[in-house]
Amino acid sequence: MFSRIAVHLDNGVDCARRIDVGLSLAKAHDAHLTGVFASYMLPGYFYDAAGLWVRSIDMAREMNTRGRAAVQATFNQAAQDAGVAVSWRQGDDAPAECAARHARYSDVLIISQQNAYDLYAATGNNFVEQTILTAGRPVIVLPTVGAFPHIGTRILYCWDRGREAARAIADAAPLLRNARALRVLAGTHDPDANPEADVPFEDLAAYCACHGFPSPEQESRSTSDTVIGDAILSAAADFNADLIVMGAYGHSRMHEWVMGGATRTLLTAMTVPVLFSH
Repeated sequence: MFSRIAVHLDNGVDCARRIDVGLSLAKAHDAHLTGVFASYMLPGYFYDAAGLWVRSIDMAREMNTRGRAAVQATFNQAAQDAGVAVSWRQGDDAPAECAARHARYSDVLIISQQNAYDLYAATGNNFVEQTILTAGRPVIVLPTVGAFPHIGTRILYCWDRGREAARAIADAAPLLRNARALRVLAGTHDPDANPEADVPFEDLAAYCACHGFPSPEQESRSTSDTVIGDAILSAAADFNADLIVMGAYGHSRMHEWVMGGATRTLLTAMTVPVLFSH
């Protein structure tokens, strides 16, 4: 079971959906929920009292403070109505740094897919990628479209026998124990890997049985890095999955966050929530 869950909050349109998912997950696991407000309002041009355009950092901060107070009130009221214990955290540093820092004291963090049209979210560039790669905790990313009353009843797990995939199934254990069905999309991340050195599927099935996960169904599809993301989405649709569990491949280079091909595809075109582990 998850004991402590964190949810990213901001002034954006997707915030309410994250609150709903966070409260639902916290209630299912009898967990504490921490709301992490991580957002900034960049200085911009606003109308002053005389109706003139003015550039003001103080005005931007004031707008962000008002929005933060409204989000906090909404969050606390929703938690009270749901009967979930909550706490509030916030910071004035970069949103990704703030969210990742507070996520380290939780079992999982809930964020949303990047939405370029949601200007009020004000999370900056590469928020999702930076958070996934630096949090040190599994991150559930919600698509910007859709309702998700249930997450984790039918799980698609992406297994390429690699380090990140191994971490992912362990990180998702609290969800897998309550799942009704589990399908494993198998492949190899390294095209030059020796097939005789692969761990047999029976060992993965035994691991699932030992931890009380559903008996896994095995499926194989093309694993070329240019198409694996599409294959994952197709497999998830065919399985009617409500959660994808996968390792996130990536690294930072000169402050530019570079993700693997499958990870990029999922972050761009996800249709169901994805638990990323790195």
